[in-house]
Amino acid sequence: MVSRVLRATAFAASCFALPASDASDLKVDIDWNTVLIESKTTATLQSVANPPLLSNSSTRENALGSLKSVAADYVRYVPWFPYPRLSVPEIDPPVKNETHCSTNWDFTYADQLLLDFLANTPNVSHIINFSTTPDWMWVTDTPYEYPEDVNTIDWNYNNGTQLRDPSLKEISDYYARLLSWYVQGGFTDECGVYHKSGHHLDIEYWEILNESDSEHTISPEFYNQIYDAVTAAIHKVSPKTQFVGLALATRNVTRVKDFLDPTNHKPGTPLDWISYHFYATPDNSTTQNEAAQSFQMADTFLGEVAEIEAARKAISPSTRTTINELGTMDPLGSTLIYDNYTIPDEYWVWSGGIYAYLFSKLAVAGIDAVGESQLSGYPGQYPSVSMIYYQTGLPTARLRVLQLIQNSTSIGDKLLQTTSDETQFHAQALEAADGTKKLLLVNKLDQNLSIKVTDFQKATAEIVDVSTGGNPWRTEDVNGSIELPAYAVAIVIES
Repeated sequence: MVSRVLRATAFAASCFALPASDASDLKVDIDWNTVLIESKTTATLQSVANPPLLSNSSTRENALGSLKSVAADYVRYVPWFPYPRLSVPEIDPPVKNETHCSTNWDFTYADQLLLDFLANTPNVSHIINFSTTPDWMWVTDTPYEYPEDVNTIDWNYNNGTQLRDPSLKEISDYYARLLSWYVQGGFTDECGVYHKSGHHLDIEYWEILNESDSEHTISPEFYNQIYDAVTAAIHKVSPKTQFVGLALATRNVTRVKDFLDPTNHKPGTPLDWISYHFYATPDNSTTQNEAAQSFQMADTFLGEVAEIEAARKAISPSTRTTINELGTMDPLGSTLIYDNYTIPDEYWVWSGGIYAYLFSKLAVAGIDAVGESQLSGYPGQYPSVSMIYYQTGLPTARLRVLQLIQNSTSIGDKLLQTTSDETQFHAQALEAADGTKKLLLVNKLDQNLSIKVTDFQKATAEIVDVSTGGNPWRTEDVNGSIELPAYAVAIVIES
C-alpha cells in the first residue's frame, strides 16, 4: 500500500504549492452585464438498489432520510446486476412443456426497494432503470446459477452478448409486463395467468439498459434495435412515459451520433433523452495528487461533453441530456477497501468539489440534469462513490455539497461571465430571479486560499469543508474577501 500521510503541511513543499505572492493576489472578476446562459440544469443524484437499503438493514432509515434531503427532479433509480435477486423480478425462466406451464415472477424485493425510493423522493420526477435483464434471456454455454442470498454481491451475473430470441419479443414483453405491474395494477404472464399488484404509479421516465457499451458488450446497432422494441412495448402500457437512451460508460461520440440518427430507428421511435457517465479514477498516490488528477480528468470529460453536445444539437436538438452518474473513486477504496485503510475526510470534500465544479461547467454548457453518483455504497460495492457513510447511512460531504448547490441555485439563474485563476480554484457568479447575486467557489488545492471577491462587500458564505464533513455547512460573513479552506466548496450570497 502506498503511504498517504502527506497532507496539508507536507503539501506546502510539493510541486503543487503556490508562492505566497501568487496566493495573496487571488481574485474573482465578474462581468454582471454578460450572461453566459440562463440555467436549465437540475442538480440531482442516482440511487442504486443494494442490501443496505433493505428493510432489515440497520442503516436503511438514515439512508432513506439522506435520500429525501436531496431528492430532486430526474432522480435516477437503478436495480443493478450485482444483486440479481433484488434487480430481476423474473430471475428464473418460465417452464413450458406439453403438459405444464408456470412462471417465477417475484416482486418481493423489487417492490420494497422501489416503493421506499419513491416514498422518499416525493413531488419530483424519476428516471427508473431496471437495467438488468434476466440472464436466461441471453445465449450462454450453460445456465448461470445466481446466489440465493440477496446480500451476496455477484459480479458474474450479466452473461452473454446475444439474446436467445432474435425477434426481441421476449425482452420487450418482459419490460412491458414489468411496467404493467407498476402502472396498470398487474399483468398477464407467459402462461396466461394474471398477477395483480394493485400499483398504479406514474413513471415519468424510463431508461433503457445501463452502460450497454460494457454490460453484455452490445453493439450500437443491436442497442438501437433493443431500444426500439422495448420503448414500443412500454408505450403500449404506459403511453405518457418518456425514454432515456444510451447510459454510456464512455463518452463515445460515434455511438451518440448513431443513436440520435432517426434513420437508425423504426419510424416514430421517441428520442427524448440521452445519458452518459463519468468517474474520475486517479491512481494510488497522495490526497493532493488524487484531487489534482481528478480535476484534470474532469476537464478532459468536459471536452468530451462539448463534442457530444455539438453532435446532439446538429442531429437531434430536441433530445435532452442527463449526465446521471458523476463521481470519483479513491484508489484504495474503489470497489473494496484495502485492509487497515480508512477513506480520508479530505476525500469526501474534494470529491464533492469535483461534483460542484462539473455542475457549474455543465450548467454553462446547457446540460439538463447532472446526477451525482451514488446514494449508497459500501465495501464490495464502490464505498468511495457513496454519498452516505456505509456504517451509519448519514451524509458525507459529497451529499452536503449536492444539497448546498440545490439550496443555492435554480433553473432560470443567470450565469455570468466570471474570471479567476482556474488552476487554483473555480468561480462562477450567478444572479437569481429575484436579483440576488451569488458566487460558487471550489478550492482545487490542499491549502487555504485567500480570495478577493470585491463584488461582495456585504455577504454571507455557506461553506462545506473538512471541518463540517458530513454535517450541514457552516456560514461566515464576507466583506470583500474570503478565506477558502482546502478543498472547500462555498456559495457566497449577497446580504
